[in-house]
Amino acid sequence: MGVFIDEFVEYFECSTRAAGLVATLSFTVGTVTGIFVGVLVNIFGARRLMIVSGALIAVSFIMAAVVSTSLVHINLCFLVGSFGYSVMQTMSSAELLQYFPDNFASVSGISSVGGAVGIMILPPVVQQLIKLYDWRGALALLGAMSANYCVFAALVRPLRTRNSYTPIADGEPSSSTNPPPSESLCDNWRQRLGAMGEKIDIKMFVDKPGFVTTQAVNFLCGVLYCGWHIYLIPNGIALGFNETKSSFLATFGGFGAVFGRLSSGILIDCGLLQTHNLLAGSSFLLALVCLLDPIAAPSYEAVAALATLGGLCLGVIFPLTIVLSVRFPEEKRVSALSWMLVFFGTGMSAGSFLFGWIYDVTGDYGVAFCMMGVISAVMGVLSLTLGSTCFPCKARE
Repeated sequence: MGVFIDEFVEYFECSTRAAGLVATLSFTVGTVTGIFVGVLVNIFGARRLMIVSGALIAVSFIMAAVVSTSLVHINLCFLVGSFGYSVMQTMSSAELLQYFPDNFASVSGISSVGGAVGIMILPPVVQQLIKLYDWRGALALLGAMSANYCVFAALVRPLRTRNSYTPIADGEPSSSTNPPPSESLCDNWRQRLGAMGEKIDIKMFVDKPGFVTTQAVNFLCGVLYCGWHIYLIPNGIALGFNETKSSFLATFGGFGAVFGRLSSGILIDCGLLQTHNLLAGSSFLLALVCLLDPIAAPSYEAVAALATLGGLCLGVIFPLTIVLSVRFPEEKRVSALSWMLVFFGTGMSAGSFLFGWIYDVTGDYGVAFCMMGVISAVMGVLSLTLGSTCFPCKARE
């Protein structure tokens, strides 16, 4: 989506912060509804919910390309698509946790490699699509690609157990007994609202040690993840590199992210590093990378090297936010994942606006990347404090 920022600024004559905010709405604002995913999955089932969400994402992109005559129209279309993205993101992690509870960290990192490969491939491809079909055609083709969400979501299957039945102990009612009397509509809705309250589970902020700090880390991670990815390509263009070279900066970042996402979970599951320590170390390295960006500006090779290191750090950090969110009892995990997505998505919106505003005021992306470095250092410090809370790794256990 970072490829579209300059296109939006030029076509709609808007500010960079407005274009950056709109470009991220397709996967940010809807994350607020992530806290209701636990309720929706009990009603509709994981597969059906993911298929509908994938269709929502695809249609929103295509509609944004076809009907938009102003940035507000694109904004509304992306808002609709963000609800589908929220459900898709939460359910994909929840399904992995159900299938692989013992080595979730490794599997989560491996599964997220797809996103890193997309970061490597799509920006240069989208840049060429814009040259061939204008930004509207490129956006419509992205929507068509997103329709594959529905295809892969259809392959999601419920986890089967070995025994197809559960023996009934003496004294327990069997299926042949009379069914309970039908409930009134009011009682039925009262039960649904009660179940929704349990799934949202606001009490986790008070009862679970470290949960507030974890959400602060998720928020800062969203700020950095979105800000770095969205403004990486515009930064290259502002430094004087042509559009093709600038789009390939994302390819370098994706290459680093592949290695980071593959290695992070393995290091944790093998007991070589603790989650909070690996997260803190990656945050401090990312801070150094961002602070060095203004120094490396004249050299494309240096900027590409920093893009690779930045992608590596974020490739480690992003899966770890999911790992931190599942260090709770099983009945709390979907709620924890949903809250993680809420704070992460809110941070993404804040990051896209903040760093775009900094560029609008200073006219220099170097200042924005230095601010990313400061935020990353703060996130590293917060991550270190999680070691004394309820997030031990296998090595400590």
